[in-house]
Amino acid sequence: MSMCTRIGVATLLTISALLPARGLAATPSPNAMLEDFIHYALTAQVEMAKANAEALLKSGLTNEQLAALVDEDPRLRKRLPVAIRWAREVPELETVAGKLEREVERGRMDLARDTDRIVEAIGLLSGTRRARLLAQDRLIEAGEYAVPPMVAVLSDVDAPAEINLGVRTTLPELGREAVLPLARALPHVGASQQVIIINTLADIGYPHAAEAIVTAMQDELASDVVKAAGQRALIRLGWESPEDIALAGLHVQLAQDYLREMEHLRARPTLVPQGDSAPAEMQNIWRWEPQGGLVSELVPTDLYWPVMAVRHAHTARAMAPDDEAALAIFVAGNLRIENRLGDRDMTLPVPALERSPSFHATVHGPAVARDVLLMAIDQDDPDMARDALAALARTGGAFSLVEGGEREAISEALAHPDERVRYDAALVVARAMPEQPFPGSNRVVPLLGSAVRGGDGREAVVVGGTPQDRAAAATRLSAIGYGIAGESDSWSDLIGAGGADVVYMIAGTDDPLRSVEEVVDLGLPVVVVVPDGALTDMRTMTVGLPGVGVLRRGASEQAFQSVVGGLGVGRPLDEADRRFYAAESIAALRELAMSRPAGLDVSESVPPLVKALSDSTGPQQLVVAEVLSVIDAADAQRAIVNAALGSSDEWQQVSLLDMAAASVRRFGDHVSSRQAADLKKFIADARGEVADAAARLYGALNRGHAAAG
Repeated sequence: MSMCTRIGVATLLTISALLPARGLAATPSPNAMLEDFIHYALTAQVEMAKANAEALLKSGLTNEQLAALVDEDPRLRKRLPVAIRWAREVPELETVAGKLEREVERGRMDLARDTDRIVEAIGLLSGTRRARLLAQDRLIEAGEYAVPPMVAVLSDVDAPAEINLGVRTTLPELGREAVLPLARALPHVGASQQVIIINTLADIGYPHAAEAIVTAMQDELASDVVKAAGQRALIRLGWESPEDIALAGLHVQLAQDYLREMEHLRARPTLVPQGDSAPAEMQNIWRWEPQGGLVSELVPTDLYWPVMAVRHAHTARAMAPDDEAALAIFVAGNLRIENRLGDRDMTLPVPALERSPSFHATVHGPAVARDVLLMAIDQDDPDMARDALAALARTGGAFSLVEGGEREAISEALAHPDERVRYDAALVVARAMPEQPFPGSNRVVPLLGSAVRGGDGREAVVVGGTPQDRAAAATRLSAIGYGIAGESDSWSDLIGAGGADVVYMIAGTDDPLRSVEEVVDLGLPVVVVVPDGALTDMRTMTVGLPGVGVLRRGASEQAFQSVVGGLGVGRPLDEADRRFYAAESIAALRELAMSRPAGLDVSESVPPLVKALSDSTGPQQLVVAEVLSVIDAADAQRAIVNAALGSSDEWQQVSLLDMAAASVRRFGDHVSSRQAADLKKFIADARGEVADAAARLYGALNRGHAAAG
């Protein structure tokens, strides 16, 4: 006997042993299994409830048959949800109850969308009152799937008048799910049917129907009756002057709304089986075929939004080629499709692109990249933001990074919650080398300095409060993966430290907002901890400040993690990203130090670079030292000297000593007296190339006689 057979027999034997107590047959029917699951779940008899549910799921019923079994008995339909709700609270029943609930719901949806049942329901619209009510319930449950056969009835001159009337009165009851298929059908039906559809769209009341109505009205063959119906419908949908509506503008608005993924623009998902994995959620994209009428194509829900955005943006561009918003949405939608599609192999119903999305993101210049970046920021799409920044890096220069408008895309990107977006933005600005500062440009160099630390992990500084407050905060931060880079009762003691990923500020009785703004100016996310009575005021004061979270003193661990996570600083970069951003930031800082653009102050990167120098070895240490050697700062020069004297590798030591000497020649002698004394002692003991390099450094200092070995 196979394992599956043994399991099946064991299940039936278990049920047979349990069920006679209620006087049931040895081989219960599916209806009896369902009845008994409900009974035993509600009476907390776990084993018996589980055995009946498992047997029911293995009984061979399809989802549709299972749903029909439930729904055809009003008593079962009422009691099953209660039983499942109780069963979900029991660990032993949670899984099987959830599966039973899912299969019943899928069965209901499959039944509702079955074409034969829909046609049957339409036929019942001419029956008794009870039959009409049943038909309306079925059609409403079918949603958008009921629209094609209902539109076919409206166009059928031989359809009985009672059914035609029933369709006309039922269509508005389908609600928003009827809007998109009706909109696609509207231009392709006769004038009398157009009036019915226009009135139906007005009754439903969703303004995204306006595009289809205006399209029908502007058709050169449109009758006066259709135009008048359209005018009335548009007024009902909220337009005061329907005659002034630009069709291209309606397509742009729809494209924006789809890109924002506004919920009213989609129907209940269609669930498509995916083998043993969870079913895929799909959406219908409707079109009209001359022979078949309304037909649809299923696309995954995550791709539905950008696909529809691109379709409407493409149409708007055809009508108004100079529309900048349509162009930006077209680019943004294609970038999002590319990001979300991943390695899935599918053909989507979008206009064919002869060039890549990246081509379209760059060929139109930096203005489009800025617009796309703002869309990505508003819609919390870090991947699109990074794509836009990549385009801006290829097209934007010192004079085109900012536009001078109310919102500056690059400034907002420099304060974005996602660390990768912040670093990408900082690299874009650094490579453009602006000669004039702009809002947020003071964040660039500290961000690059923070990125240089690469693999050090996430670090926080804790400011304010009592030593006990700071210790408790440090414990919390450590528990979610942060090292503590420093702590003090005053922000001014830490403001030059650099290198932090987040500031945890315990507000006192002075002016905490000023300190918060100082942190924000450095591009650092900050958590402000305030007493109970100050929570509302602080939230009000920090509205509009990017990267600021407000937390009540004594807040729960869940609230703490929520606030930190909301700043986008709870997820560290992976190892590959850390290496990439460290290398790119070092290269950018070196170029800044060599070019010294007036818009950026590269000396602000010295503290994290000094830390990176002391923490690194080998080639990485030499790269950091090279950057420090071209920055005019005493701390930079002294850090190279310390690294050189502390190195145990002769070749490394020679290179570091020469970099220190180059710094002295460029910027003068900033070596401390202690370091100079240590260097003299080092020269006395050194030999070979190391001695020669040390001598070159001491000679550059020009401090007089050094002992010779």
